[in-house]
Amino acid sequence: MPADFDTIVNLSKKRGFVFQSSEIYGGLRSAYDYGPLGVELLRNVKEQWWRSMVRMRDDIVGIDSAILQSPKVWIASGHVASFSDPLVECRECHARHRVDKLADPEKCPTCGNSGTFTEPKEFNLMFKTHMGPVESDDNEIYL
Repeated sequence: MPADFDTIVNLSKKRGFVFQSSEIYGGLRSAYDYGPLGVELLRNVKEQWWRSMVRMRDDIVGIDSAILQSPKVWIASGHVASFSDPLVECRECHARHRVDKLADPEKCPTCGNSGTFTEPKEFNLMFKTHMGPVESDDNEIYL
């Protein structure tokens, strides 16, 4: 019988591989910190990936760029204008769905109810922040 996600997470926490991020303050959903064994495993996986995908190939070179990028990069690539998905939420079962993926725009595929969707909201897939001590449009930046 395959283990479910909770069983794997609990075993990983018990053995020191991962811990929920900010756990002592109630945790942060979907974010985990690596423990002593987890960070070693992570380093090994990254090293093997780098070895097979970069070092062992003559047609690939490595690069490690900054996490924060100028908004001009993302504007030029079209991400700022179009990197978002319209989402609706069912008021009955609270499942969220992309509007463009619904077979029937009125019927919830999770619970089957019709006419229970909220108005579509744009789910932005870009992570915007500000660089500098004061938030303004002049110092917007993206991860």
